[in-house]
Amino acid sequence: MSKSANVQQEQNQNAKEAAEIQNKAIREFVEDKAGDSRTKGPVDESTARLPDDQNRLITQHNLRK
Repeated sequence: MSKSANVQQEQNQNAKEAAEIQNKAIREFVEDKAGDSRTKGPVDESTARLPDDQNRLITQHNLRK
């Protein structure tokens, strides 16, 4: 291989390693900040969804437009 090909290959390898390190850092940050998705938060089923009657009324109103 020529010198330029070796330099290009080394640059590609360095770029891959840097991307892997960055991906790992981002993944760890998100996992730390996001917490466990299975834990209850401030929103539960009673506050997260509209009652069926309210959904029906909204749908009917939107269909009249």
